[in-house]
Amino acid sequence: MADVKQSKQQKPLHADHRARMQARVRRDGLESLAEHEALEYLLFFAIPRKNTNPIAHALIQQFGSFCRVLEASEEEVAKVEGIGPSSARLIHSVLEFARYYSLHKRSRRITLKDTDKAIEYVRPLFFGFQQEALYLIAMDDHYTPLRDIRVAEGLPNKLTFDMNKLARAAVSTGCTCAILAHNHPSGLAVASEADFATTVQVVKALGLLGIDVVDHLIVTASDASSMRQSGRMPHFDSLNQQVYY
Repeated sequence: MADVKQSKQQKPLHADHRARMQARVRRDGLESLAEHEALEYLLFFAIPRKNTNPIAHALIQQFGSFCRVLEASEEEVAKVEGIGPSSARLIHSVLEFARYYSLHKRSRRITLKDTDKAIEYVRPLFFGFQQEALYLIAMDDHYTPLRDIRVAEGLPNKLTFDMNKLARAAVSTGCTCAILAHNHPSGLAVASEADFATTVQVVKALGLLGIDVVDHLIVTASDASSMRQSGRMPHFDSLNQQVYY
């Protein structure tokens, strides 16, 4: 009896709290939790024997919201007191898994000739990205996607890339046409002059290889635009070997 009593005394004080929260999630779903509670619940999986409530509050205080915590880099999250490598990796992986799910949920046996469908197709590529990234969607004659090529990834408002590397990757797919797509993490879904200049360069480089770049899509968290729809998409004239816009 003494051993049983001692075991009960050694039971962590927060164990019942965990059990109640887990029961609540099973009953009402994650949406029933406040932001700090959702982080606390997530940390259960990385920190099995410690009260994660103060750590969750510290994360919210540091980054401002549940979403900002998930969007922070693994290195930034690891600086918060109570967060070890496993916890930082877990938190950072949430958006990565969500993005992986979204990408693999898409159907590749579709045609991207319609702009709205093309936007729907490329949007998951930028899910959770806090820096700019540029993709080339290689397609066949029927506008069916063959491969999503990540051309570059940079800063929140700037990126650079190797045009020769892009050309080699595009040719390797056997594509005949393609769509460019990049995101504006902290801006509007409007093509800048730099975006337009980059488009001209890519259209010419791939046009010389017989690959027609038919559109350039700019994506934000809540909006998107098309250079083709706006009338600003450059066109490569294969006869004169020139780009017109």
